[in-house]
This record gives sequence, structure tokens and C-alpha cells, in this order.
Amino acid sequence: MKRNIILVLVLIITSLLLAMSFGNLIISRLFSFQGGFATFSLPSDLGDFLNGLPFLYFFLSTLLFGLFGKGKKWIWSVISVLPILYGLFYIESGIEIWFWSVVFFASGIILAKLIRLTVSKLRHSNPPMVIK
Repeated sequence: MKRNIILVLVLIITSLLLAMSFGNLIISRLFSFQGGFATFSLPSDLGDFLNGLPFLYFFLSTLLFGLFGKGKKWIWSVISVLPILYGLFYIESGIEIWFWSVVFFASGIILAKLIRLTVSKLRHSNPPMVIK
């Protein structure tokens, strides 16, 4: 439980630090996303931050808890996302935001499972032969 609480703190700090870059790179450039906070008259950096934060948070919550969580890690992942979901519901976001939220949440789960599978395969593979 202590480890999961630390993961929530790491998740919040990492999401806040990387939200502007993520919003600028992923949301604005790749998806040409014009929903959410981009419709308000905000400075572009603040708009990138606010557009990138929920999606990065969804992705990192499932990725971090999938890789490093203990016990009921998926329940912790869902509970940690509830404040962001409430915020999106409060601003009455459109269907695009909900769709991309589910996509980033699911992609974090898939990536965590793939990383765990790869690591377990590497651990159980035969060690390389050493020539003496």
C-alpha cells in the first residue's frame, strides 16, 4: 500500500512536469486536436498543458501501476484517475476527449503488459554461453 501511494505521488509529479511537452507534441502536432481547452482564449503553453495533462495522466497511471504497482494495482490505477474524470465531466468535454482518454488508458495497460511479458521472457531465457 505504501508503494502504491508513492506511485500516485510520482504519477502526479511526472504528469505535471511533462504535460506541456506531451500536449504540444501529441495533441497539437499528431492529432491536430482542437477540443477541450484549445477553444478558450488561453496562452498556447497553458492550452498545451491543459490539453496534455489528462491524457498523459491516463497513460502514466496505467503504465506505472502496471509495471510497479503491488496488490490491487488496477484498482489503484482507476481510483487515481477519478479526479481527472470528474474534471473532464465538469467542463462538459466532448466525445473526442472521452475517446482519447479511453485510448490512452488502454494503451498504458497494453504497454505495461508487453513490458512485463518481455521482461519475464528475458528472465526465463537461457543465459548466453560464456567462453572460458
